[in-house]
Amino acid sequence: MMRTVFKSLAFPFFQVPHNHVFVIERLGKYARTAGPGLHFKLPLVEYAGYCYSLKEQNVNISTQSAITKDNVMIKIDGVLYYKITDPLKASYGIYDPAASLIYMAQTCMRSEIGKMDFDTTLSERSILNSNIKAALNQASKKWGITCMRYEIKDIKPPDEMKNVMNLEGEYERIKRNQIVQSEGLMRAKINVAKAERESLILVGEGNSEKIIQEARGLVISLQAISNSLKNSKTAQAVKLKLCMNYLNMLKKVLENAQTIMLPKGQKSDLLNTVVAGISLYNQKIKEAPSLPNKETNPVKSQVEEKIGEPKGDNVLESTDIDRH
Repeated sequence: MMRTVFKSLAFPFFQVPHNHVFVIERLGKYARTAGPGLHFKLPLVEYAGYCYSLKEQNVNISTQSAITKDNVMIKIDGVLYYKITDPLKASYGIYDPAASLIYMAQTCMRSEIGKMDFDTTLSERSILNSNIKAALNQASKKWGITCMRYEIKDIKPPDEMKNVMNLEGEYERIKRNQIVQSEGLMRAKINVAKAERESLILVGEGNSEKIIQEARGLVISLQAISNSLKNSKTAQAVKLKLCMNYLNMLKKVLENAQTIMLPKGQKSDLLNTVVAGISLYNQKIKEAPSLPNKETNPVKSQVEEKIGEPKGDNVLESTDIDRH
């Protein structure tokens, strides 16, 4: 920027602050550039036409409207950081470097936003900042100014787009929630299936081990029995035990059987005993005061029918039992 730095044009000495430069003119023409320190000038002839700070400076870019590639109007603002690298070009190359940079930044910003759609503008701010910075450096190179960086502060979409974005964000959250729930349910089912599979495997292994152990126990018991049968006394005891088991089983079978079993050689004695019993029964019946009819005495008729003619199929001798 340009400012008056000398209190008196007649004073021959002047001092330049640190990190500043003075552009010295002689009779309205550029003479030299004075850096920090104490300098001499020609009184009444030389003076400082411009004074610049070599520090990095910033300037705010006011809010402006821009249209994206998909025809969405947005409001955007930013901040620009620049530095003067050539005071001579900054003094005589452009009238007001700061104002020129602001206008150039606004123009570049609208141009770059027009190349991008709305979603890309929101998600790719770094690319947008880099493109604006490159465009500014290309234009300000001949002015002796370097654009250090450009940062977008805020992007304001219209109210309609805000509502759409809110709905889209809500639906996206619902979608992610459903995906997470479905993944959790899938993992739960997988874990349950794996647990059931492991359980069945363990049960099968347990049953297999049980069968193996029972078979081993049976083999050991049979081997013990086989070794015991080699002794004559043990063999007789085993035969006696088998005979007792046979008789017990035969008793259970004959309890519900319809066959009469008689001992060998005693069939006639048993029949005589039954006939004597029936005769005694008939005698007692005759001595009774009243004799019931045959139809009303089913027990007598059934006994007479059964003892009338013994059938061979219903009488078994002990030889038949031994044979079976």
